[in-house]
Amino acid sequence: MDPSASLTAPHAIRKMIREGDYSGPTIGFVPGFTQCNLIILPKEYAYDFLQFCHLNSDACSLMAYSSAPGAYTLDTLGKDIDIRTDIPRYRVFKQGQLIEDVHDISPIWQSDLVTFALASYLSYDYALDCVGLKSTAINPLHGLPLYISSLPCQSAGIFSGFNVVSMRAFTPNEIVKAVQVGAINRSPHGIPVHFGTPADIGITDLAKPAFGEPIEITDNNIPVFWTSNMTAQLAITKIAPKLCIINSPEHLLVTDQQDVSLAIK
Repeated sequence: MDPSASLTAPHAIRKMIREGDYSGPTIGFVPGFTQCNLIILPKEYAYDFLQFCHLNSDACSLMAYSSAPGAYTLDTLGKDIDIRTDIPRYRVFKQGQLIEDVHDISPIWQSDLVTFALASYLSYDYALDCVGLKSTAINPLHGLPLYISSLPCQSAGIFSGFNVVSMRAFTPNEIVKAVQVGAINRSPHGIPVHFGTPADIGITDLAKPAFGEPIEITDNNIPVFWTSNMTAQLAITKIAPKLCIINSPEHLLVTDQQDVSLAIK
């Protein structure tokens, strides 16, 4: 299904996913509404991970988390949300190893699981698009290229690591505009952490992102880097928990939260 054919209300998107009528990427759905990546962990890891998100809030833009272990609703993001069914695809990891890729995690849901919803970069992308800043080199059905930088995270309990950064390419004038958009809009991942020489933040080859697909950089463009909540997933991978469930890349939770509300702190 072409996402452009399904730009309806968020609850309608979730219903379509829940009923098995759609299992593809959510990029392009309902522009102007926040989409979130999900991380689901057993309770024993939850407190340290919550602190990790708070200490690294630029990268780990926490929108909501479970009201109690075992709860599978996130009412602040949508009254009808069921975490177990409302993502098109989930990845299930055990001891750091990918075990399965599924459409429904109801059969494996546990009473000790805690869900964390992290806002994606799509809100900022939408803000950029509204002012005419959009990279035509990026496939609209695929995410930005992501790189593991040398920028350290603040540790919290068992969680530590380095920031994962996304990259876009802009001209110098566009960079100024992009920074202004991030400062005014205050979307998650809106202020870049670096622009210019990638090696300055430990990136040796832009053609080889750790995640996603590389994009072409023309002679008049400069690479610009923003934090990514893939930082959180990398920190989790490092400790290899007994169980972790995340959304598959580009298959996100479509929420009722409007992007404009993110500017109100």
